[in-house]
Amino acid sequence: MTDDQQPPEPSRRIDEMFASAEVVKVPDWMRHPVQEHELTRRERLHLGWERHGGKLIGAVSLLLVVGFLGFLGTTAWRFVDKANRGEVVLGTRATKAPRQVDANGNTLGVYLDTPVEHFAEGEQAIVLPAARPAGPFTQKQVADALSSVRAALVQGRLSKDMLYGDPKVFLARLAPGARAGVTEDLAGGNNLGYATRILRDADPAFVPEDGIRARGTIEYTATTTGDGVRMLAITTRFIWVYSFDLFQAQKYPPGAELVTVRDEVVWQFPHPDDVRASSRGLWIGSAAVTVGNASCDAMMRGYLALEYDPVVFRRPKPGPTSDIYDPGWQPGDGESC
Repeated sequence: MTDDQQPPEPSRRIDEMFASAEVVKVPDWMRHPVQEHELTRRERLHLGWERHGGKLIGAVSLLLVVGFLGFLGTTAWRFVDKANRGEVVLGTRATKAPRQVDANGNTLGVYLDTPVEHFAEGEQAIVLPAARPAGPFTQKQVADALSSVRAALVQGRLSKDMLYGDPKVFLARLAPGARAGVTEDLAGGNNLGYATRILRDADPAFVPEDGIRARGTIEYTATTTGDGVRMLAITTRFIWVYSFDLFQAQKYPPGAELVTVRDEVVWQFPHPDDVRASSRGLWIGSAAVTVGNASCDAMMRGYLALEYDPVVFRRPKPGPTSDIYDPGWQPGDGESC
């Protein structure tokens, strides 16, 4: 060992390591006896809320949700019940209704306040002119031809057979040689110029109880075709109006549930001496038509269905190029698909 080395310090005892030179002071509150304090009502409520407040909030929230769902269920049931009974289910506005309604707010008539209001119903609208001799055609031949045209109009535009897809009676009114072409028209959906068909599952549905309204004229003349066949041409110009079951119709302007067909058809009768037996009788020479307020999808298939949008959601759609009821109407005026 050298002189530079210092002797090691003696190790400290464990009790000396934890000993403190300072005297430990005890807080005053630990020297005094605990004093009991009676809680006030406010303090008891505060402690109770801290213990059970979460449970109460959950219970109240559950009751509110159940009550709200019950309210919605009751309201929906009342809405459906009123709709099934045909009552007005939408609240009335302070503004005047767009059409005349009864005390319950229901529309008074589908044709009221429309140009169709004074049209005749069904067959009453088809009035034949007096039959007179025309060219080589006798008065009786003219009268028979006019009667055939009237029957074709009834079968093509008014009868339930054609309306719901059975054209047999209509076809029987035509000359035997004309039936194949008309059958092709019906199959291809090209019949709206002279025959009305309505989709059985149309929504809204067709309402035959409202009656089909119509107005038109009938005139005739004797002509000769380019190949020398003498012909009696009978021209019919009619407006046919069909009613559909539009829900809440009173919320729409008058006529919103009506589909209008305006046609001009030239019916032809060849002189019986100029043609073979299969060609004698009624032919459809030409047919032009305008259809208003109808679904384009249905029209493309040769049927009528109402084109409509719910009151709460209106879509833009093609507008007519002229008024379908206007006296100056020409074939082809009106909506196009």
